[in-house]
Amino acid sequence: MRIVCQKCAAAYAIDDRLITTKGVRAQCPRCRHLQLVKREASAASVTAPPEGAVPPAAEPNPPAAAPAPPVAREPRSNPAAAPVAAKPRESPKAAPKSDLFGDFGEMPELGPPGSVDPFADLGPPASQASGGLPADPFANLGPSSPRPAPAAKPGPPVPDAPGVAAPAPTAAPSTSPEDPLLDFLGPAPGGLEPEAPLAPTPGRASSPPAGAVSLGRMSARAPAPVVPKKEMHTNCRSCGKDLTDPFDQALGTCEACKQRESAFPRESSVVVAPEAAPPPSDGGGLVELPMMSGLDGAASEDEPRFEGATALAPDSRVSSVKPARTSHITAAPVRSAQRDGRGGGSRAGVFGLLALAVLGAGGAGYYFLVHKPQQEQLARAAQPPAPAEVPSEVLAAVGRWKLQFLELEGTSAEHLAAGQKQLELDQRIAYTEAEESFQQALLLDPRSTDAIAGYVQALSLGRGPGMDDNSFQEARELIQAATGMAGETPALLVAHANLLLARSRQSGNLEEAARLATEVLSQPKAADAYKAEAHLVLGRSQVATSRELANQEFDAARKLAPNLQRVDYYSALAHEQAGQYGLALKQLRQRMELDPQDWNSLEATARIYVEVGETARARKLYEDRLKAKAGDVRASLALAVLRYQAEGNAREAVRALKELTKNASRYGPRDASEIFSHLAAAERTAGNDTAAASAAASALKVVPAMPEAHLQWFLVALAQKDAALAREHLKGFQGRLQDAALEKVLEGRVHLLEGDVAGAQERFQQAVRLDDRRMDAKLLEGVAAASAKKRDEVFRLFYPVLEAREWDPLRLAPRPALSRFWLRPGDTLVGVENVVKSLSDRPEDVQPLLYEALVRFHQGDRQTAERLLHTVVDVNENSGGAQAYRALIALDTKGPQARNLAERAVRVERGLPVARLSLGLAQAADRDVAAAMRSLQSALDVAPKMLSAQTKLAELLMTSKPQEARAVLEKVVGLDPSYFPAKTLLFKLDERG
Repeated sequence: MRIVCQKCAAAYAIDDRLITTKGVRAQCPRCRHLQLVKREASAASVTAPPEGAVPPAAEPNPPAAAPAPPVAREPRSNPAAAPVAAKPRESPKAAPKSDLFGDFGEMPELGPPGSVDPFADLGPPASQASGGLPADPFANLGPSSPRPAPAAKPGPPVPDAPGVAAPAPTAAPSTSPEDPLLDFLGPAPGGLEPEAPLAPTPGRASSPPAGAVSLGRMSARAPAPVVPKKEMHTNCRSCGKDLTDPFDQALGTCEACKQRESAFPRESSVVVAPEAAPPPSDGGGLVELPMMSGLDGAASEDEPRFEGATALAPDSRVSSVKPARTSHITAAPVRSAQRDGRGGGSRAGVFGLLALAVLGAGGAGYYFLVHKPQQEQLARAAQPPAPAEVPSEVLAAVGRWKLQFLELEGTSAEHLAAGQKQLELDQRIAYTEAEESFQQALLLDPRSTDAIAGYVQALSLGRGPGMDDNSFQEARELIQAATGMAGETPALLVAHANLLLARSRQSGNLEEAARLATEVLSQPKAADAYKAEAHLVLGRSQVATSRELANQEFDAARKLAPNLQRVDYYSALAHEQAGQYGLALKQLRQRMELDPQDWNSLEATARIYVEVGETARARKLYEDRLKAKAGDVRASLALAVLRYQAEGNAREAVRALKELTKNASRYGPRDASEIFSHLAAAERTAGNDTAAASAAASALKVVPAMPEAHLQWFLVALAQKDAALAREHLKGFQGRLQDAALEKVLEGRVHLLEGDVAGAQERFQQAVRLDDRRMDAKLLEGVAAASAKKRDEVFRLFYPVLEAREWDPLRLAPRPALSRFWLRPGDTLVGVENVVKSLSDRPEDVQPLLYEALVRFHQGDRQTAERLLHTVVDVNENSGGAQAYRALIALDTKGPQARNLAERAVRVERGLPVARLSLGLAQAADRDVAAAMRSLQSALDVAPKMLSAQTKLAELLMTSKPQEARAVLEKVVGLDPSYFPAKTLLFKLDERG
């Protein structure tokens, strides 16, 4: 059923079943207005009768009391309008039975106000209406604060409808009203004085037809006559107590029941009186109307409540009413209105409402600002986390690995556990198996960050520096992707640090690895195994700078993980770095006794023997390995490499390597390609460039990205001065030699072949900045200037190399004893012959010949160098540099004239460092120790960086002062760990004990 509020014109929907035959009182949730609602057979009770219809005769009713005085209404649009004297009306006719609002008398106009403001007494009194209104029972409740109505233009007054009798003159209110609700609401609307008629405004609509009244914002018919009310009940409908107060009689409940109901309110938007308590003749139920959806969206639950609204007793029919809004309003308790004009009880009610409002606002604030967010947070925490999205790097790696494991069985957890057990074995072959186990675990579960950490750890420890660039880059991308999924876990940090140490020669890798290890140690929940790995990483990163700090880290790792066997291996490397070769070899032997299959320890031991000049011992290690494990391809390959890199027997190495290539199909692609690469290096060392290029091509056919093969083919192209071929193979090893300065030198050689002198000089200068020991880069810079015919610049660049104040004349560049990337001494200078010599344009111009001889000397062509130097001395016998280098050549060939040549050089140019060095070496060869020591010390006075002078001086001190000699040698090794003469002497000291 659709109901329209008589006060604010809000529309509501209510279930017809809630309306009894005698009607119920309904309360508007918006303005808290009370009105009587009856059930009718049709909707005619809600709308006005058609125009011109004559109201039916009223049914006979009991005699009614005198009409109540008029009730003032609230002004709508013109509150300041002056009141006009009321005009008496005729007595109203009886209301038809079908008129739903007949009990309320004549309805007030809700349109534009007239000249009379009947509600002026409810607000601040501006003027008093004529007619003498009775005392207002709600005056003590304070001024009402209704919702301000929108301003509207004044409209024409609605005159009395024709055919409707005017009500009788207003009489005083009866002392015994028949309807207590009407007494509570004030005088019946039918008693309102008519507004003074005004002349119709041109252009306005004419007066409504007969029978029309105003119903809120809707056009309404004429007011219906007041229906006489029956006798009211004077007992409480809840407890049966007699009611003496008119206000309590109107509500039908006593003060005690009201208090009890307010203490236990019903949380319902609609409350209907129970049928057990018979309502008054005009209906006693109070229904709070639900807002009709879409009809009036302006109503809200926070609008002011009418103070007289009281929730009645619960009814069994309440559950059938579905409120159209989600909000609910609970009526506050109401005290009995004082009719004597005193407002104490009213003020208490106002204060009570204010207190309830404050408490309600506080509770709502707590609920929405504190409680509800906490509950939502707990709910989100209780929900299982959504699975992380698999990064694209992981998907790409998994896609490449699928072809390796076509028949994959088991679960990811099983493969993960197998990989962890294999890692714990701490053996080279176990690292390879662990690598495959972790790959399979990641294939089955691409979100497993533990599988990624294990794979990178196994890859770093198993392959080490031999790892190819593609695998290194793939592992680094996997680590970064796993860190994005799981954060910086100890397992990922340790694996990442070991990966960086596999490329320790790249700039910044050592520092970053140390930072990652420190991050692991800062995590209190990290397991001891990860902390031990972190200490091991820190020790490895400090081996080159501080042996003491490195050993402290290794000791800490041993305490946390006594079974971590790699600690002994890296501790041995620390001792080697410090020049304590006896301790290093001892720890490596202990490591091999615990694990005879540990290839890393075997390889490190053999390398140390080669660096200290004990090549025979290195050979015996590999031969014993072959006896213990026949057919071991790695041991066979190591023996062949030892022949052409350490023993100088390239032809024997070629024969052994060719024998290995016959069974290349039985080996893996990496092993087969490595064999062909070493064959290319051995062929080139033997002087067979064509065979070297063929072997390199075979290696690249197996593994196209093999950097060792690209390097050997590049050196062949460089010797043949084929710039295009050299440029092609330069790309194959660029960034993979683990020596940035060497790469710059080789790149500069390509620019020099292409005629780009400026580009070549720039690369050579970069190489010197990266490693100031690379004298070959300085020589090549001078050669590049000579190719551009820059004579003065050539002399400026060559003279510092000649005098040997900054560079050691006996050492062209640092180079390893055994290496995958093999270069002979002087290979970087191959192909630059006669470039400097071409600057000499006349026979007496011997300065270019001197520098040409310097290039030939460092190329290893001592015979040509001696011939050129002799020519220089024939023209200019006062050339101290030429005499000094002739002395050095004589010492190399065991010539008897070395001391004479050196003394002549010192006599001609005493301040020349190379002359003093040559004299000291010649004196030492003649066993004149005291004179040699004086000459060598004088050389160091003018050239402190001359490592050859320091090493020879320590050698002379070994017999008389071994501790002092050790200190000098350890200083040399600390400055340059690749200076093998100093290492050889240190090993001899260790052998002596």
